[in-house]
Amino acid sequence: MKNSKEEIAALRSMIEQSVSRKISTPADFSFLTGVIMSRCKETLGITTLKRIWGYIDSDDAPRYSTLSILARCVGFNDWDDFVKYYDKNNTSSNFILSPSLSSDDIPQDGGVSITWAPDRRCVFKHLGVGLFEVVSSENSKLSVGDTFHCSCFIKGRPLYVDRLIHENRSPKLFVLGNKGGLSSIEQIEL
Repeated sequence: MKNSKEEIAALRSMIEQSVSRKISTPADFSFLTGVIMSRCKETLGITTLKRIWGYIDSDDAPRYSTLSILARCVGFNDWDDFVKYYDKNNTSSNFILSPSLSSDDIPQDGGVSITWAPDRRCVFKHLGVGLFEVVSSENSKLSVGDTFHCSCFIKGRPLYVDRLIHENRSPKLFVLGNKGGLSSIEQIEL
């Protein structure tokens, strides 16, 4: 089994992007264990995560099962699926998430329209710094006025949103397009 440091670093980066947070403090690792439980219904120890992120020095290679849980956290089937994606999209050691749209590329008050199977469509307004508001929702559990944080929209992958405020309830993690990922992503003017 191939677990290069480069691939693991790319997976760490993708996870940090998906949670809109750099993982570097004890509180971040605690937060990440909650994200993994919410998304994957699996538990990874804080110490294990600290080793993978290099917060604790270790010469031990991560287990395949641990890397598979982390890969599932960002929409892959397992570690092998992530490695195939990485190998296909890696050029000169640069990890490419494409086609994708970063929240940094969407101007404040600009919009993004997404679709996913079977017939779902949402339009979001960028309020700035990765915070979005739902302005239209067709056949989705999201409601107009909901807000959430998101750093990147990736075609063909599920969309994980963080700190979703839905119907004035406490913030939650939420996934759209869990089966098959996003069908389309389009930056639009509102």
